[in-house]
Amino acid sequence: MEPNWTIDEKRHAGTEHLDPEEVARFDEKMPFDPAGEIGVLRESGLCREDTVVDFGAGTGVVPLAVAEHCDRVVAVDISETMLAAVDEKAEARGIRNVETVHDGFLSYDHRGEPASFVFSKDALHHLPDFWKAEALKNVGRTLESGGIFRLRDFVFSFDPHESRPEIESWLEEKKRSTTFTDEELYVHFREEYSTYGFVLEALLERVGFEILESTYEDDFYATYTCRWLGCSE
Repeated sequence: MEPNWTIDEKRHAGTEHLDPEEVARFDEKMPFDPAGEIGVLRESGLCREDTVVDFGAGTGVVPLAVAEHCDRVVAVDISETMLAAVDEKAEARGIRNVETVHDGFLSYDHRGEPASFVFSKDALHHLPDFWKAEALKNVGRTLESGGIFRLRDFVFSFDPHESRPEIESWLEEKKRSTTFTDEELYVHFREEYSTYGFVLEALLERVGFEILESTYEDDFYATYTCRWLGCSE
C-alpha cells in the first residue's frame, strides 16, 4: 500500500483517458504505428523469452504489437477504461500473453521474473518532477540489471528564456494541423507537467539509468533509450 502522502495518479491521468467516449476514439485521435518501436526493442535484444512492461499502456497499441516477439507483456495503466479496451482487443485477436494491471507508475509492484524491457509513451508527463523521479525508480525496480527502458514523451528542448514564444508558436501550429480543441491544447501546459530535457536526463541518470540515446524533435518531444544500471537503495 502506498503511503498517505503519495500523489493520486488517477487525478492526474487526464479526463480523456478515463471517459469511455474519449477512450473509444483515442486511437483515431492519437494514431501511432508501433512498428518503429518494436524494431528498436528488437535491435536492443528483445527475444522470445523476455518480459516487457508498458507503463501507461493506453489502448494497448504497443503491448499487443510486441506480444508476438516475447513471452510475457504486462500492460499497466491507471485507467480501467483503457485496460478494458486492451482486453477487448487481445480477446478479438486471440492474443494470450498480454496481461493488464490497473496501476500507475508509482503503485505498480512487478511480480515474477524481472522485465528485460520497459516501454512508456506519453504518460510520464502527467507527473510533477519529484514524482517523475519516484516513477523512474520504480521502472528500475521492474527491470533486470542491464534491462532497457524506452521512453517517449512530451519534453521541452527549447531555451528556457524562449519559452513563451516557443509555446505560442507550437500552439498556433497545432491549432491548424490537429483535431484537438484549443482548450485541450492549453490543458497540457496549464495542468500537466512536461519538463525540460536537461531536467529529465538528470533524473534518469540520478536514479540509476545510463542514457544510450536521446533524440529531440521540434523542441517539444523526445525519445530515450536507457539501460538500468541500478542504484544503492
